[in-house]
Amino acid sequence: AMADGLVTSEYEVTRYADRISGEATRLAGMVDDLFELSRITAGAMRLTMSVVPLRDVVSEAVAAESPMATSKGVRLLAKAETWPTVLGSDPELARVVRNLLSDAIRHTPPDGTVAVQVGVDGDHALLRVDDACGGIPADELGRVFDTAFRGGPARTPTGGPVQPVGAGLGLAIARGLVEAHHGQIAARNHGPGCRFEVRLPMPVS
Repeated sequence: AMADGLVTSEYEVTRYADRISGEATRLAGMVDDLFELSRITAGAMRLTMSVVPLRDVVSEAVAAESPMATSKGVRLLAKAETWPTVLGSDPELARVVRNLLSDAIRHTPPDGTVAVQVGVDGDHALLRVDDACGGIPADELGRVFDTAFRGGPARTPTGGPVQPVGAGLGLAIARGLVEAHHGQIAARNHGPGCRFEVRLPMPVS
């Protein structure tokens, strides 16, 4: 419409430009997700491992996802019994937490809460992300980490400028990255929503 000269008002031009920008961002994110997932499935991921403080990983992810939470009216909280270190790759671990937070925020209604909790269980660090999505049907829980799984209406984001619809790859990527760190990830219904729990081995002292 813009190229045809059908849209001439400043308001309409701005609206179309914002829509184009949002779509470009969404497509760029999908390409990045597809590339990351292809590396994981092909076994081509090479992690640069070091001792990583989970406090830094969580802080980075919360800061990155806070604008989305604020725009949607969702409270984003982080708390810890203790802040353990893990052996891993900082960028990939941050991506795991960001993907979990992004998914939780998208599926939590306004005025709901998304909470990140960190702790220790034996020789593993625990990271939990709780949302207020209303829960996942039992027959879908086992498939939430499958590539391109979107779930029923309650788990399918509606799109828009705040929460653009993706390709359903975020949780699949999170699982692949966690497993590349010799960790485990699981999902279950908990309270008003869903809990995603990540277990990562801590460095041997």
